[in-house]
Amino acid sequence: MKQDETTAVKKHPVPVQAEPLTDEEIDHLLANLSSDEIEKLLEDVESNPDDTFLPPSARCTYHCEKKPTGAYNRKKLLGYIYDQAKKTPDKIDYVPHVPGVTRGKKYVAPEQEKLLGIFDNEDIELDIEIGDEFEMALNDASTNDMIDLAGIMGLHSMMTQDQYHHAVGTKTFKNEEFDQKLGWDGVTKATALKAYPPEEPNRTDPVEVFEKIRSADEELHEVNLNNVEVSEKQFLDIFDALKENKVLTNFALANTSLTDWAAANLCHTLQNNDTLESINVESNNITPSTLSKLFESLNMTQSVKELKAMNQAAQIMGNKVEMAITQSIEKNKTLLKVGIQFEYPDCQNRVAVHLQKNLDRIRIKRIAEKLAERETSGYLMWPSVMPKQEEEWTKAEEPPEDEWEYYYSDEE
Repeated sequence: MKQDETTAVKKHPVPVQAEPLTDEEIDHLLANLSSDEIEKLLEDVESNPDDTFLPPSARCTYHCEKKPTGAYNRKKLLGYIYDQAKKTPDKIDYVPHVPGVTRGKKYVAPEQEKLLGIFDNEDIELDIEIGDEFEMALNDASTNDMIDLAGIMGLHSMMTQDQYHHAVGTKTFKNEEFDQKLGWDGVTKATALKAYPPEEPNRTDPVEVFEKIRSADEELHEVNLNNVEVSEKQFLDIFDALKENKVLTNFALANTSLTDWAAANLCHTLQNNDTLESINVESNNITPSTLSKLFESLNMTQSVKELKAMNQAAQIMGNKVEMAITQSIEKNKTLLKVGIQFEYPDCQNRVAVHLQKNLDRIRIKRIAEKLAERETSGYLMWPSVMPKQEEEWTKAEEPPEDEWEYYYSDEE
């Protein structure tokens, strides 16, 4: 056995891995090579364009032995390429081109009848196992039952409203003829869009509005200047005339490019006018500081019930401005609706609670007035109920010690 192993080792010797050459040994070998041997060695070595250790001329396997004819001339080079392209013969076309002759197999579209026959419902059989009970129920079901079942399963979107009404037939179209092609066997089509005329522009004249406000026109209760180009001078004149006006109640100035200076004059107007009830200054260029003064000016007269001020140039007002607006709203007892976006939830909750308090205050006054009318009109009530209600309403009208007492009290 040992002799066989030694003979096998001699026949198939184990390869010995050679150690890599060092840099000194490589430099010694290159120094002993001639220039022709180096050129041949470069041709044998695989080129690598990304190898930074090789010179640019040695990174490509193509080597041109021609001597340079001169400096680079792009125009001459393009002319030479153009001439060479003309001189180069075209490839031999083994099948000559003949005009009007189609090569290969010509495409023939399938007939429409055969194509429809493939998708015919009678030829398609679906093997669906739904159980014996369901199969018996569906076999005895009528068309209306199948429609109701499809509606329950959520398949009602496969039929438009027009198709359903035409399928119902005489029940809906009593005086008109209905189209049978749009019935249950019809093709569902999208309903045509209705074209609505564009909205007419606001043709309110600011000069005319100013004259009516200055003259205190008794019929001018509302002014709508939304989407109207109004200059700053016209705004100042209107706001100045509005101080003495006792007729106008609703004033809309949305998207009128209201400047910050004109809004500051509006604050001064609101401090002197106790007739306005609704103001809309949305989509303008009012800064947060002026917006805070606008809410503060409402507390002088306590007459405005609704103020809309959304979508201003500055979307983010900051915590300081929002808290100032919240404090101004909490001091107002007549404000019922506020159109403004708060960033902080604390301000949102406080404003919502205070507006609800104002609404409750009006409701309590209204109910108290109705009770007073019943008393004066001699309306008979049970004696055990009337004193109790009087006690409750008198208690509600008295100012509570705590600011939130009556709002959170279940009895009141």
